Amino acid sequence: MKQMLSTLVLGAFAIVGAPALAAPLPRANIVLSSAESVDLAANTVTLPLHKGSAKGKTVWYVITDVSDAAAAAKLGILYSPLIASAGAAIARASGTIAALAYPGTVDFSPTRIVKTDAMGNPTEAKPGSIGDADYSPLVRIGTSGPVYNAPIVASGIAPHDIAGHSDVLDRVVAIDTKDPSAATVTLVLARGFTNGQPIAYISTDASVDAPAAIERSTYAPRLKKLSAGAIPIDVFFNGSKQGIPYTALHGSLAVAATAKNSSSIGSPLNVQATFPAANHGASGYSPLWSVYPAAWTKAASSSGKDTVVTSNDDVQERATAGLVTSPDGKAFGAAGITVNCPVVAFAEKRP
Repeated sequence: MKQMLSTLVLGAFAIVGAPALAAPLPRANIVLSSAESVDLAANTVTLPLHKGSAKGKTVWYVITDVSDAAAAAKLGILYSPLIASAGAAIARASGTIAALAYPGTVDFSPTRIVKTDAMGNPTEAKPGSIGDADYSPLVRIGTSGPVYNAPIVASGIAPHDIAGHSDVLDRVVAIDTKDPSAATVTLVLARGFTNGQPIAYISTDASVDAPAAIERSTYAPRLKKLSAGAIPIDVFFNGSKQGIPYTALHGSLAVAATAKNSSSIGSPLNVQATFPAANHGASGYSPLWSVYPAAWTKAASSSGKDTVVTSNDDVQERATAGLVTSPDGKAFGAAGITVNCPVVAFAEKRP
């Protein structure tokens, strides 16, 4: 376990400028089986990209989850029955799953801004993409049928602005839309843990603007209407080897993501509560995560107990022991923030 943690931490916070060696992950480790490749050394995933429309304009989207098991198996995506309970956060789309027409859209033109103080604490965070009131990554075609998680990750036509991210998500480091029937997008991965095991996922949307900026995702206000379907994700706001400040100091939190620096883009190493079941089986997995902000107490930090935590149960145990609280010192609990973080793969052993 100690060696595994060391490997993940080094991978998540690689030295800026270090070359990213090509090291595609074995297919058996990739749970989002539609992914064309997952490269943990480069810290990227390449996914099929689909052409759709939103308010009369071209958009491009990925499909990661669905509430129906048969559809999940057919498309090679994750089965999550929980997303069907998202209520008003589900948007009514038209068209087909291969060519969705969204009722809302995403503006990728804002410039992402993340500033931190000398300790790595964020002082300013503005997202680089903002969904309108009608946009949601959760869509149902018509009035019945399954719910899909289909985040918009780009808009317009080629060539796309990869350097400035003015028409693509801030996690996008490559996109190929020349042939819409074979379009692909490459995104920077996020790293974390589930049940003691290192995992990789993508972060595409958040219900609040600051987390969206930090996660290089879209601020999607409609996710505030979520009525159910989210499960815990623990996010540390301090710590010597884990958390947002550590990422700011060691993981290039504020820089724009590119294909050249993707391996140096670190993650807070968030802790997710569940993992998708094998073979599209039933599970408590959801790509929708309810953020539980966590902070080590002064006593925990001064005694060296602020170690890397790798399971939701361990975080809860430390909270019960008085070692972890909310960042404001109050009891550890949910913050009322939802993030859309579909799981992509596991590094070594399935959680």
